[in-house]
Amino acid sequence: MDCFVRLKITLGDDNVSDFEELHKFHPDRIWSKGDTRPNTKLIEKKAGCILNSGLEKEASLDQHIEALLLRTKSIADVIKKLSARHTVEVLCSIYADDIPSLYFEKNIVEGISILGANFDIDLYIKSNTA
Repeated sequence: MDCFVRLKITLGDDNVSDFEELHKFHPDRIWSKGDTRPNTKLIEKKAGCILNSGLEKEASLDQHIEALLLRTKSIADVIKKLSARHTVEVLCSIYADDIPSLYFEKNIVEGISILGANFDIDLYIKSNTA
């Protein structure tokens, strides 16, 4: 199973002070409205940033989420304030041979809630047909 977990903050307007705040998070990627998304021809409609878990794709989903929550712990209050005006999401992509168990301890649920984040899981099951 391969997992990718990241926090995505998308600004709902052209608030310059909120965009400057994103830079303080030391994100893995940050963009402005009108930028071209890397490796695509898509134009970003809104400004935002992404913070990755920082783990290898082979780590478990729980390990990824816990690493992301640890990475955001010192800025959780600022992220929560941004979530009142903008979109904050914890995004999980899982590539697996079979449907994995999706069970989360309360500390993970609470950690995502503290950020004011939506929680999205995209599950991709590999086809075993040849």
